[in-house]
Amino acid sequence: MTVSLTAERNGERSRLEPADRDRCTPPPKSNRGFQERSEVVFRAHGGNQPSWRDWRLLVDDAPLRLNEETKPGEWLWTPGFYAGEVEAAIYDTAGVRQGVWRLDVGPNPNKLSRDAFVRMLREISESDPALMLGTEPARRRFGALGENQNLIVEFYRLRHHAAAIGQSLRALTEEPIRSLRTRRSLSPPHLVRRADLRTARAALRQPALLAVVGAMPHSDLVGPGGHPQADIPYTERHYDNPPNRCLRYALRALQRRCASLIESLGKKAKESPSETKTSIAERWPEWERFLKDFQKRMDRASRRLPFVEVSKAEVTAAGLNAVAAHPLYARFWRVSWEALRPGVTGPKLADWLPLNPTWGLYETWCFVKLCRWLEEQLPELKWNDKSSTRSKDYRLLTGRSNDATLRLHFQRVFRNTGGNPKEFWSVSRERRPDIVLDWQRGDEHGFLVLDAKYVASRDSVLREMASAHIYNDSLCMHAARPAASLLLTPTSTDASWLETREFVDEHGSGVLVLHPDRELPEWFAAQVRLLIGHPGRDLALI
Repeated sequence: MTVSLTAERNGERSRLEPADRDRCTPPPKSNRGFQERSEVVFRAHGGNQPSWRDWRLLVDDAPLRLNEETKPGEWLWTPGFYAGEVEAAIYDTAGVRQGVWRLDVGPNPNKLSRDAFVRMLREISESDPALMLGTEPARRRFGALGENQNLIVEFYRLRHHAAAIGQSLRALTEEPIRSLRTRRSLSPPHLVRRADLRTARAALRQPALLAVVGAMPHSDLVGPGGHPQADIPYTERHYDNPPNRCLRYALRALQRRCASLIESLGKKAKESPSETKTSIAERWPEWERFLKDFQKRMDRASRRLPFVEVSKAEVTAAGLNAVAAHPLYARFWRVSWEALRPGVTGPKLADWLPLNPTWGLYETWCFVKLCRWLEEQLPELKWNDKSSTRSKDYRLLTGRSNDATLRLHFQRVFRNTGGNPKEFWSVSRERRPDIVLDWQRGDEHGFLVLDAKYVASRDSVLREMASAHIYNDSLCMHAARPAASLLLTPTSTDASWLETREFVDEHGSGVLVLHPDRELPEWFAAQVRLLIGHPGRDLALI
């Protein structure tokens, strides 16, 4: 059955090319041109079906709504605040997938061009790829090393390798490794085929056995009917060996991961939806169906040979050597580890994992960009980017000299302390500005608040300026208030007066345009020099 799909966006209609197996190549040109927050109409063709009403079109496992205003076979889709590669799939009335397409979603061109967005991702990746991870449908290739991990990464890796895990399990259960081990039993003398030292010692305690005459009633080794019994060795084949114990360990790890994801993602799907993030709730039915099916397959495998006869799950040197020497065992061990491994760094881009929303990526890039800018402009400071472990989102860059300290915080929390001054505190409720730059020189200290806003219109900027005023009034460092609170935006707007130094000096708030294609304004560099106590230094701009 052949099913084709066309997409209409921005008044233009094109036929989409089906997905190929090589995900290393970008989607074809016809599958590009989608944009965040821009409505798309999909139309299905072919299939020899009188009605498409019971067919389902899913984008990243989330079912799309039918366009009830037109004929069946049309679905409406509006990408959220994300950019990257997504996957669309159509299923017939029996639940059989009839087509798959890879779609490339771009950022809002009024905020970022596609090239600028790609450069932004590259710069974040060079700093820390884990900062890009999120829960959006858009995906990008990541590495396979490190320690960073989250539920969505665990799920995508498990699903990506599920087919290979199932195939390798079926292959090894058909030809499992068996080992030989020595056992002992009692046997009549005429059936003895092999004897060892222990057999001889047992025979010395049985004169009747030695003489091959009648049994002695007082012998401990007299069998039924009073006949003598010989203690003889024999060998048996078994599955309770080091390589099978290693595989049992991997199988249990897969079972635990699956059970954990069912519980944790199920709870996450019940959380209140966000207006700026794609909800997991719409995708959870498909995810839950996969996880429960995978769990059943692993449970069935655990009840088959060789796993059912393995006494314990353990990893030993002997087991790993035997696994490495056996192609079927080595394959299962490899794909299991690939499904369970943590980390998203390294030169080998192995997995397609979900990204943060575009506004979240912009916030992260602003922090990375400012980190580089400070390190380049203040080389006399000794920089350390080792972040605190208090929060998975918190990042910190510290620069020190003999008499000064400068710190750049990402997602710094200002907690309410009931009016008691702390290092960072809020006079009202808890606040979390995106970026905070603080400095200390002798007994003098202060801080600057920078809040990234992924907006491009005049009305949006004016509306978001409320956060700058709130931060100016509520945030404190010890007893000091912010020197200024600035919004970071990717482009200039009609509210250009907010971007001038005069406005910032007068009101303590304003807008700073931060874009991959633009340099930081000179007035901001001069202001940073002044605030950190280097008024005489002439900073070169980026």
